Amino acid sequence: MSIFIHEYELSFVPAEDERRRFAWIPSSKTKMTLEKASQMNHALPRDMLTMPGVENVNFANKTYEGLVSYLGEAEAAPFKTKTIEEVTQDERGLKMLIEDSNYSEALNLTTRLLAMYGQGPGQTGYPSKHTKHSLQLWLTRFSLLVKICACKIAVKEAMAWDNLDRPDLYMQWYKELYGNKYGTLVPFSLRLILAELPQYATTSTNIYKKLFEVLSGVRKIILNLENNLAEDGRCVDLTTQDRNTSKLLWYSREARVIHSIINCALNQKDYKLAIQLLKDLIENPRLKYTIDHSRSLLSAMGRICLQVGDLKGHSYFLKSSRLKPQLLGTLGENKADYRELIDAALLAIAQNNYKEAYKHFENAYIIDSNKVMALNNMATCLFYEGQLNNAISLLEDAIQRFPELALNESLLSNIHCFYQFQNSASNKQRLLKYHIISKYKNSVTDITN
Repeated sequence: MSIFIHEYELSFVPAEDERRRFAWIPSSKTKMTLEKASQMNHALPRDMLTMPGVENVNFANKTYEGLVSYLGEAEAAPFKTKTIEEVTQDERGLKMLIEDSNYSEALNLTTRLLAMYGQGPGQTGYPSKHTKHSLQLWLTRFSLLVKICACKIAVKEAMAWDNLDRPDLYMQWYKELYGNKYGTLVPFSLRLILAELPQYATTSTNIYKKLFEVLSGVRKIILNLENNLAEDGRCVDLTTQDRNTSKLLWYSREARVIHSIINCALNQKDYKLAIQLLKDLIENPRLKYTIDHSRSLLSAMGRICLQVGDLKGHSYFLKSSRLKPQLLGTLGENKADYRELIDAALLAIAQNNYKEAYKHFENAYIIDSNKVMALNNMATCLFYEGQLNNAISLLEDAIQRFPELALNESLLSNIHCFYQFQNSASNKQRLLKYHIISKYKNSVTDITN
């Protein structure tokens, strides 16, 4: 289920944007320490320091090597991507590797860059200095670790960050760098991604704890804003526009956290919690949703209901459909749009009617041929109808025609599955799989076995 984020209007005053984006309320213990920061000369007991370090892991991308073994260097050359040694050793180089989808090398570069801050391999547990830049690097690193499904490493590296509330993670602790500014050095996205990690740890007993802690922190900030205080509770005069812009940002962040909890609940098959939270978003919105957002939420609710076998969930699809005339401005419009067709297809699948589902996905594809998701689902329908060869042909054709769109994890997973069901394990099939992976650049289990 996708997360929607309302855009908020940027202020013409950069200081206002910085204040609202980096606002966070420290715990009472941390707040007391920060108030004494000028007297402490940066001397903190070890249990109040944040001392992270990266794991000593080299993220080798062996996909290209496998491609060379099949094609030879000449034919494999077009698939080769930049390596860590071929880019600048800074954020620009990191951006180039990520844009090239070479996530393994991008991770190796974050290791080098974080080592410059004393947070490299073997440096966990040693004091180091934090800046907005170093925290942004950590955000990039954790995002990449999750992207390549290296969640065990991410969980291990996250331990040093605890609850992101230690004094050395606040601007107030670094007067020489940030003057009289207040706020956290931790990007909100990093706070959220670390809160999502426990669901990937096999030893985690309460996977929702950190997510609900973030949600509680966000709601405290919203309450402060609604009580005419600054985000962190200080008595600061804010203009009406500044306050409203801040409210919009934090309402949207509240929605982001709730969506993360819903996604986590769905991954854990905790449908009761997912439905409860999504229903609250629909019935008690903090934000004024666009019609498209409202339809998205209603469709999501319908799809969750279908997942648990509640065919009455199609009522949410109907509610979504009824909003369409408002969107189009034509009350007499009867033609199904893309969203309606996808909803109808999913309802047909829930009723084990794959032939009907195929028709709906096909019509959705006709409306928007850029939506390879429809093609992927058409192939799935063919597979369940016993048409394995047609399903494979459809996906192979999609990859040839729309390589940039079709090479995604979902389609890759499907075609890998279909190949396993074929009797022939020819080199052609293996070669195509390597083509897919080399283009997609994601760390995937070796599929040549």
